[in-house]
Amino acid sequence: MRSLCTLNCRCFETGLGVDQVGEMERATRNETPRAEAPPLVLTKLFAPSTDERTLPRDRLVERLHAGSGLRLTLIAAPAGFGKTTLLAAWRESEVRRPVAWLSVDEGDADPVVLWAHVIEALRQVATGPCRALSPQLARSVSIIEIVLPSLINALAEEHDIALVFDDYHRLAAGPARDSVAWFVEHAPRNIQIVISTRREPLLRLPAMRAHGELAEVRADDLRFTEDEAATWFRDRLHLDLAPEDVDTLVRRIEGWPAGLYLASLSLPDASDVHDFVIRFGASSRHVAEFLVAEVLDSYEPAVQAFMLRSSILGDMCASMCDAVTGRDGSGALLAPLARSNLFLVPLDGTGTWYRFHHLFAQFLRIELERREPGITPSLHRRAFRWCLDNDRHGDAIDHALEAGAFDDAAEILASEWIVHVNACRFATLLGWVDRFPRSRWDDDVRLRLVEAWALSLSGHRDEAARAMAVSEALSAAPHEPLLDGFSSVESSLTMLRAVFPWGDTRSLHTAAARALSLEQEGSPWRPVALWAMGFGHYYQGDFQEAERWFIECLAVAPGSEQWLVAGSSLAYRSMIAGEQGRSADRRRLAEQGAQFVRDRGLESVVGEVPLALAASSLADGRAEEALGFAERATDVLRGWGQPIDLADALLQEVAVLRALGDYERASDSLAEARGVVESCPAPGILADRLAELTPTPTRYAGTGNGDLTERELIVLRLLRGTLSEREIGQELFLTFNTIHSHTRAIYKKLGVSSRTQAIEEARSRGLI
Repeated sequence: MRSLCTLNCRCFETGLGVDQVGEMERATRNETPRAEAPPLVLTKLFAPSTDERTLPRDRLVERLHAGSGLRLTLIAAPAGFGKTTLLAAWRESEVRRPVAWLSVDEGDADPVVLWAHVIEALRQVATGPCRALSPQLARSVSIIEIVLPSLINALAEEHDIALVFDDYHRLAAGPARDSVAWFVEHAPRNIQIVISTRREPLLRLPAMRAHGELAEVRADDLRFTEDEAATWFRDRLHLDLAPEDVDTLVRRIEGWPAGLYLASLSLPDASDVHDFVIRFGASSRHVAEFLVAEVLDSYEPAVQAFMLRSSILGDMCASMCDAVTGRDGSGALLAPLARSNLFLVPLDGTGTWYRFHHLFAQFLRIELERREPGITPSLHRRAFRWCLDNDRHGDAIDHALEAGAFDDAAEILASEWIVHVNACRFATLLGWVDRFPRSRWDDDVRLRLVEAWALSLSGHRDEAARAMAVSEALSAAPHEPLLDGFSSVESSLTMLRAVFPWGDTRSLHTAAARALSLEQEGSPWRPVALWAMGFGHYYQGDFQEAERWFIECLAVAPGSEQWLVAGSSLAYRSMIAGEQGRSADRRRLAEQGAQFVRDRGLESVVGEVPLALAASSLADGRAEEALGFAERATDVLRGWGQPIDLADALLQEVAVLRALGDYERASDSLAEARGVVESCPAPGILADRLAELTPTPTRYAGTGNGDLTERELIVLRLLRGTLSEREIGQELFLTFNTIHSHTRAIYKKLGVSSRTQAIEEARSRGLI
């Protein structure tokens, strides 16, 4: 199955063994353990709460309530304007609908990571179909084509829900951000989407604004007024400021909420409040300097050191902080700091995980470098060791890269890359590779191989080819390091060529044979090579030989948890049975394949299974059912970017659409299939299948010689049914006169004078 998926995805999760086929059924009947999926960071779904110091801002909360039923509610303002605090207050006041929350971070630039967390956030608050969704659904290359439509369909049947994307500005440009834009455009109106961001999001805001589909809260709305500031100082902080001092402070910091909070931290100790207000800076730069000088220095030296050194962390817990700061007792500091300092944010309800306010963390890191120059890399190395010991391998790679420990980062990446491949987190892999120094990147064959695999899986053919060329050049070095699971660099490159042939069935067969010779029995990659051999023979039309390889793949795939190639092999065996006229086997194998991928959460990944189901359903006369399977197969296989797979799915879609009489859509699918097949250097049997489905003008001898055009052939097929000429026109979106003209032309070219005679003559000539 094309997708590296075909690969070695020992995939996301495993399940109970399924009766395979023939002699192999007994070999895979035992239970198999479910592979543990990379965990969700559940603290990202924890919505912050307000406390007694939070000033109620009813006017803004009501504006958020008013966003119900609109396409988008947007809160956009710079750092420190109280966006998250406002959202927390609104969430606590929201009684009409539950609120799902996601605190976006840089890791969400991988769309699989983003939507796995969104699905889990929604699942936690839903009462209807969304509760049955699994974050595993996000593990698909076809986020927009597969994942989001499924999510939106489930949301459409839910009661009202609000979904918050907090800190949306941390989402880098790319597929993840594009997928959010698509989601905003297509989400049902019972879902209130709320985005909080420092920067203007790249969404269709002018159009939404013009159509009354947008509720907005901006920086000017969030600024404290003199009255709000006075109320906050007096009623919430119990500070006695003269009205004129409050007014001066608000004017000098232009109502910036964080600035007011920063001022409040030192006001109780000011001997001259009026002088303090005058000295408090009017620019954000001055406030930043004040934050470091006044706020940080208000703590004991030991607490300062703790805050400075732990600022290199993102999410933090006590034992992690102990390891990084080099001192025990972090647990006794975190909870009091969170209570006394709004810049330390709790991430769960148990007091285990925290993070610094992003802006404050930046200040702390700057001050850390000033006070302890050059210490940051060693702190990251400590964090790396803790993460490695606690099985947080993704965080370990991040800290190793920050520490400049590129050897360590490369070692972990080379051994853990397949975990992220199995979860379809290709963007995450590419992001890590890009963070290595260019010199190291160019010299480490493992990094270039990881890059080649991730690019191939993402459908980036040219970039993948360049990475493979560099890898091949590096493979000549003595004592070459190996990518986890492969016997050699040559084996990894050969497997890439076998799994991603880019439309060349001849080169695929050669690469698959070589891969088999390199990955002997017992290798975790041997099932993939066996699958590739079956794939190559199948598209060369050698079905009997193809089935032999697929059967062998099914026999050994469970041993190395190669569930993707096993599911794909079942699907191809079903289609081979159909080619050989074994209808019962075709149906049985297709259903086994469907159950197999369903048990392992691979429905959105293995596109060959719905392809086999479409062929089986159509052969059994269930064309409507077949159409759903064919469309799903096309969507999934399109995501992998492999021409052979996509062309096969499109041609199956053409056959189904014609059976349903939808000739317009069939023509569109056929045109796309033709373009894909013609792009293939060696498409194998797909060229013949394309020719069989391509209508050509046909010359007839006898009375009224002529050519039947493609449009006339479509009308001729519809004449077989009970539709009148007027109804045929409605089906084809053509006028009655146009259909009547086509019908007269058909009669003339076939040499007949009635509808019945036309059908009989067409059948005798093999036209229908």
